[in-house]
Amino acid sequence: MALLAETLVDEWLNRNGYFTMRGLKLGVQEIDLLGVKSVSYKASARHVEVQVSLRPVAYITPLQKQHIPSFAKAKNSAKKRPKTIIEESVAAWVEKKFTSLNKNKVRDAKWPDCEWEFMFVHGVVIEEYELEVMRSLGINTVPLWHVLRDLKHAPGVITGGAGTDLAELIEYFNERVAE
Repeated sequence: MALLAETLVDEWLNRNGYFTMRGLKLGVQEIDLLGVKSVSYKASARHVEVQVSLRPVAYITPLQKQHIPSFAKAKNSAKKRPKTIIEESVAAWVEKKFTSLNKNKVRDAKWPDCEWEFMFVHGVVIEEYELEVMRSLGINTVPLWHVLRDLKHAPGVITGGAGTDLAELIEYFNERVAE
C-alpha cells in the first residue's frame, strides 16, 4: 500500500506543477517526497510524508520509550492513549519526520533557502486527535481521498509520470461508476 499511495501522491504533486524527488535516504531514515515549483518567481516547496492504511491496527505515531514500561508492551500498541501521551508521541514523530536537523540538512542540500510546507497524507486513522495535534504543530494533513479526488478532476499538463497509469485507471473506474 505504501508504494502505491506514494506513487499517487507523487502524481498529484506533478499534476499540480511540482518537480518531485522521492525516497531520499538519510541512513535508515527516509524522506518520502520533496516537491518544488515556481510561483511568481518564488519557490513553493513541500515536504510530504505518506502513511496510508485502510484498516489501521495501530496509531500513526509510536509511543515514546518512557511510556512503554508503564503503559503498554510495545511502541506500536493500539491501547487507548491519554491525550498527553498522544501529544508527546506526535511531537516526537513530527520532529523525526519533518523538523530534525538531518531532515533540514537534506532539504537545504537539495533546494536551499526554501520555506518548506510540511504535509502528511494519510488513510483511515484510529485516533483523529493525532491529526489535530499534527495540525497544531504546523503539519498540513491531507486524507488520501482528497488526493484521489484531485487526480480525478485535475488532468494537469504533465503526463507520463510514475503514477499516471494508476491515476488513469482510477479515472476510468470513476467514469464507469458514474454511468
